[in-house]
Amino acid sequence: MIRYLIIIILIVGILAAVSIGTREKRSPADFTYINCYGVNTIDPAQLSYHQDHIMSIALWEGLATLHPRTVEAIEGVAYLPPEISEDGKRYVFALRPEARWSNGDPVTAHDFVRGWRRAIEPGTSETYYILISAHIGGAQDYFNWRVANVELLGLVRQLQKGSPIKTESLKKVLQGEQGRLLAKRLNLRIPDSAAATDDAYWFEVLSEWRRADVDWKQVGDRWLDEHIVEMEKRFAAVGFRALDDRHLEVLLPRPIHYFVDLTTWSVYLPIHESIELLRERYQGRPLTDAGLWAYDMQWTKPHYRRNNYPGLISNGAYKLVKWKFKRGMRLKKNPYYWNTDAVPSETIDMQEGEYQNTAFMLYEQRAADMICDLTMEYTPELYGQMLDGKREDIRPIPSFGTYFYHYNCRPTLHDGRPNPLADARVRRALAMAIDKQQIVDHVMRLDNPVANTVIPPGQIPGYLSPKGLEYDPERARRELAEAGYPNGEGLGVIELLYNTGYGHERVAQVVQRMWEKELGIKVLLVGKEVKTFAEDKRTGRFMVGRSGWFGDYMDPTTFLDLFETGNGNNHAAFSDPYFDKLLEQAAYETDKVKRMQILSQAEAYVMEEQLPILPLYGYVLVYAWRPNVKGIYPNPRDHFPLNYIYVER
Repeated sequence: MIRYLIIIILIVGILAAVSIGTREKRSPADFTYINCYGVNTIDPAQLSYHQDHIMSIALWEGLATLHPRTVEAIEGVAYLPPEISEDGKRYVFALRPEARWSNGDPVTAHDFVRGWRRAIEPGTSETYYILISAHIGGAQDYFNWRVANVELLGLVRQLQKGSPIKTESLKKVLQGEQGRLLAKRLNLRIPDSAAATDDAYWFEVLSEWRRADVDWKQVGDRWLDEHIVEMEKRFAAVGFRALDDRHLEVLLPRPIHYFVDLTTWSVYLPIHESIELLRERYQGRPLTDAGLWAYDMQWTKPHYRRNNYPGLISNGAYKLVKWKFKRGMRLKKNPYYWNTDAVPSETIDMQEGEYQNTAFMLYEQRAADMICDLTMEYTPELYGQMLDGKREDIRPIPSFGTYFYHYNCRPTLHDGRPNPLADARVRRALAMAIDKQQIVDHVMRLDNPVANTVIPPGQIPGYLSPKGLEYDPERARRELAEAGYPNGEGLGVIELLYNTGYGHERVAQVVQRMWEKELGIKVLLVGKEVKTFAEDKRTGRFMVGRSGWFGDYMDPTTFLDLFETGNGNNHAAFSDPYFDKLLEQAAYETDKVKRMQILSQAEAYVMEEQLPILPLYGYVLVYAWRPNVKGIYPNPRDHFPLNYIYVER
């Protein structure tokens, strides 16, 4: 091991020296940190990765923000608490008059409406739109209606251009309300839902539509114009609006005691009106030809000037002054920020470290003050040195997150074969055949807690975690036999999908050996690069797939919603009416104690009986920062706002 480490250090040292030599010479920032995964986007409506979120809340500030030590919601642009109606469903937030954008403009309630709307509009919305659509009155209905019309307009534009059309897309659109309405308007055949599985039938329908004497451009333009008028009427029913420049009204479908906490998340950030200079418009209309609410993707760049755009304007403690692709970012204190006197660092550099070994050597050579989330081969050795008192800069942080495997719960696999994992007994057997402590002790070696539930126990005040399923190979074999697969006979090969890198293969190899030993089943490991892996998991092209989740807010639903029917992150495709009913019951329960009891019952049901996922261990993230770096307070939510951090020189 020592020889191996010496070789790594020599190679990495050379690479680090080359990297340092080629870096642009400029004044060092007051605080520099290395982000080992790079920033994917800082568009508040579209980001989903933690490193992107940390950058976004340095540049923008929402109604509320999180305290760096307690991780509780504190005042941001708005005063707290907001005015709340007696029934708990109407909030009015008052904005502080001194809140300013980085160009000096006042931050208004209209800026929040603009930001929140982008988060639920097809074209700008992404995974986390659900944090708005599931919690604000009328938002989900509006989103669904818009998506249906965008899909229909997309089909019309494909017909207009003679583009290839997938059968699945045609089925989805023409079987929907909007598609049937269009067919009736054009006097075309309304598809028969009874023929939904007959591809030959749908090919005939498509051929008929292509042959029709229809001016598809005219049809699309007319539909789009009617849609835009109706769109504004429907948006008026969504539960957020500006009462005036300084007051934002929010209407909830039910009392949500954690709603203020939700407003700290990126999709709830405001957006400056200058973004409208980059709105993509179809012949003067406020949408694209397919009805998308879209903007030039370069809008987050600080020096972008198309259409007289002034470059990114933000309202947080910092403004972005430089962004070099795959190199890093420089932030400078926003002089117009309402609390700028409390921001200790004038400048911050974020460097991207694509190769962790090289990045760590840069840190060791004091090219950076901090490095985030170390997942190197020798991270456990660094952790051991910390335990032995030899390194005071290595910081392990138990986090509000769980590493697990998704089971594919669909009745059939992607190739049409019957899916044995659709049987909960098989899923339970696979779970109880794994000695998770062995993975923690011999693979991770960071003292990760074993996980038998999806919600990290003891981290949500007032919530009692169920026991979950523990290691029990004898019961596992009984469950498998009862499902019709004694000693694994007839089960076939179980494919285990994981993304390459970050040690996932080593975990998968241990799981493979345990399943083969305890249950007699054959396991095929399938490692893929992250984009292909993510697409396979999203589309159900897997049997068992690596996953993980970090809670977005301090409530059990931030984890339990993963198993709700139709949830965008429900990669297992798990659907259970009883579980959905428990979530609905909890959503409308006003007694906080009873609500937590219902949610605990729901977690017990999915973690002890149905098991759509296989929890393995709780995350422990390893950071490194020197003792002279101040303003960082380790917490389970991995929340390190940059506007509190400084280096004591």
